[in-house]
Amino acid sequence: MLSGNHWDCSLNLDWALKLNPAVVKDLEELKCFKQPYPGKPVVAIARFKHNVYINCPPECECSLPDVVRDPSNFKLVPIIEVNCSDRGLTELPPIIPTQTKILTLERNSIENLDPLIFNALYRGIQDLYLDSNYIDSIEELEGSYWLSHFRVLSLRNNKLTHLPTYALDNALQRNPNMPVAVRIFLGNNPWRCDCVFTPGFQEMLQKYETQIRDIDDIKCSYVEGDENSLTLISELSRSSVCRLPNEYSIRILDLLNGILATLIVLILGKLAYDYYYFKKTGKLPWIVTKMP
Repeated sequence: MLSGNHWDCSLNLDWALKLNPAVVKDLEELKCFKQPYPGKPVVAIARFKHNVYINCPPECECSLPDVVRDPSNFKLVPIIEVNCSDRGLTELPPIIPTQTKILTLERNSIENLDPLIFNALYRGIQDLYLDSNYIDSIEELEGSYWLSHFRVLSLRNNKLTHLPTYALDNALQRNPNMPVAVRIFLGNNPWRCDCVFTPGFQEMLQKYETQIRDIDDIKCSYVEGDENSLTLISELSRSSVCRLPNEYSIRILDLLNGILATLIVLILGKLAYDYYYFKKTGKLPWIVTKMP
């Protein structure tokens, strides 16, 4: 009988997986005593830790900071965290521990997010940190399971110039973590500021200002000579982004008005000349002599 002992589950627990339940009758009753898993079954914690160890990408660091119970069925759920920051990665790791919840991939050279769609190991990731990479689009995530179930998405300091606002809006409306748990970070990207993208983006920023935590860092990209360069997108006026280029700044209506005014002046001038000519010579204007 081994139950009743103060098992320190912060240590290696591989020994627990080697115990024979036919010999150790109270194996399932062994409980962790100390943090971070007080009161949790030793064998279950040992299995979770073993999964983390054998499936952790060699270039990353993996940990099991906590284990909680699912309130819907009271099953144990591991909170697995994988940190692959500053590893020179060009893509998301193909293998991560099952049930990974937190994945940090900051300061790498990642461009593509396809594993979030096609790799089942990524399905359960809730918090994804991808700051300081080379991501220039998230359009591939449109309609994906992950985009409508994430909790944290951090894409600061990437190469994003635009995003599918309608798709993100739709995903957030279906996200069960809304509105309290969802957090989004989009600052320090070279956002495009034009009449096609910006108005819809502004509406999304306003609608989800509670979830988008770094609105004050979301600015137009730097374009030399553009008055909107590095301007906060949330503060842009519609007229400042929805305008014609300078060489076409004269409105069509103004151009027509100018043409009409010129024609009126010419007609009045012709009438004045014809009147003067008639008074002087007594002859009618040529156009009048041709009228029936």
